[in-house]
Amino acid sequence: MLKGYRGRLFDFKSDSDVSCLKEKYRFFDDGLLVIEEGKIVASGDYSQVINNLNQEIDIESFGECFILPGFIDAHVHSAQTQAIASYGNQLLDWLEGYIFPNERQFEQPEFALEHTRFFFRQLLKNGTTTAAIYPSIHDVSVEVVFDIASELNMRVITGKTWMDCNAPDFLLEDPVQSYESTQKQIEKWHEKGRLHYAITPRYAITSSPRSFELAASLLKDYPRLYLQTHVSENRQEVKVVNHHYYNYKGYLDVYDSFGLLTPRTLLGHGIYLTDIEFEKIAETKARIVHCPSSNLFLGSGLFDYHKILKYGINLAIGSDVGGGTSFSMLQNLNDAYRISALKNNTCDDNPHSFDTLAALDAFYLITLGGAKTLSLNDMIGNFDPGKEADFVVIDPLLNEVLTYRIKNADSIEDLLFALMILGDERIIKATYLMGNRVYNNNVYFEKSDV
Repeated sequence: MLKGYRGRLFDFKSDSDVSCLKEKYRFFDDGLLVIEEGKIVASGDYSQVINNLNQEIDIESFGECFILPGFIDAHVHSAQTQAIASYGNQLLDWLEGYIFPNERQFEQPEFALEHTRFFFRQLLKNGTTTAAIYPSIHDVSVEVVFDIASELNMRVITGKTWMDCNAPDFLLEDPVQSYESTQKQIEKWHEKGRLHYAITPRYAITSSPRSFELAASLLKDYPRLYLQTHVSENRQEVKVVNHHYYNYKGYLDVYDSFGLLTPRTLLGHGIYLTDIEFEKIAETKARIVHCPSSNLFLGSGLFDYHKILKYGINLAIGSDVGGGTSFSMLQNLNDAYRISALKNNTCDDNPHSFDTLAALDAFYLITLGGAKTLSLNDMIGNFDPGKEADFVVIDPLLNEVLTYRIKNADSIEDLLFALMILGDERIIKATYLMGNRVYNNNVYFEKSDV
């Protein structure tokens, strides 16, 4: 039997891009999403969809709740949740003082399982249905991510973190060992169900030329792999990279010289990229993931969203927990808006030049736009027939201030803006993966013992 979900439906048409979002969004104040065997059959105005159906359907009504495509978190660390909200002066000091010691504990299987379970619960509680995840260097930390995601039938991109220099000994591994372990994991997990493998050199400081050579060889042998890493997050970090790789043109050139920039490369942060580096990213069709919460928390800098628009680069948003302080993609949009406003209105090189991040742009980046950035838009990101039924139900009435605010909302843009500024995990009523409810009003994993 078909299953239907009635509520206020919002998504973007598949041919949307950031230049035409006002013409490409779909909003049905009384909408219906129809699902069969985990896939979307139809969506649209309730009366029209019902009239076009010729078979029995079981409908669950969510009243005034919003039904949106599941959120995409394109950069988050499964091995850092316990270190969230740890006081830090700057990125490198914070890594040494809190993150590296915390990640060390993921060599213990029981610890890794317990904390990764908690991590996934937070994703689902916040309406996140797809994530690009950084585990630790330990094989078990990768295995538990894949195990739990597989059990949930959740789409994830992840892979063993590589580190072989300039870090504590307890987090270093010979690159040949990293290569061999990674190859075994690729054969076991990559593109099994909804799982994808990402080669994950942490960043240039903790990676030797040999490790980059081995990473490049894996990308050549397995062309559909992802590669995820960090770039130009912090001024001090950029200086250290330029010191260690002094014979390269700059931070990005380190990755480019080894052939690591492809359309399946996810570059976290990118605050201090130069125009030449933006041009290279556009040329190679690599992707950037903006991590607003962690950039504010660590004082790393203000990301320039309009450089993304200028160079036509695919962008997604990442919570970057534990540098980020919230799993909520709504709150990460809140932070992205604030960064955009600060960048536009306080920086001498960009005084009042552009509008701040608009609500349509913001929600595009965590739904269809994020899916395009991850090259997954043929499977997720909106409510087109045939796509996987990952969606989130949002109830503004669960937040008193938000409820009061949206009484005066005069457009869908105004409604969405209020959701992203005032909303958080409290307004996530339910989260669905492939049509299965996995979170509902603080009840997790309805069909799972995770």
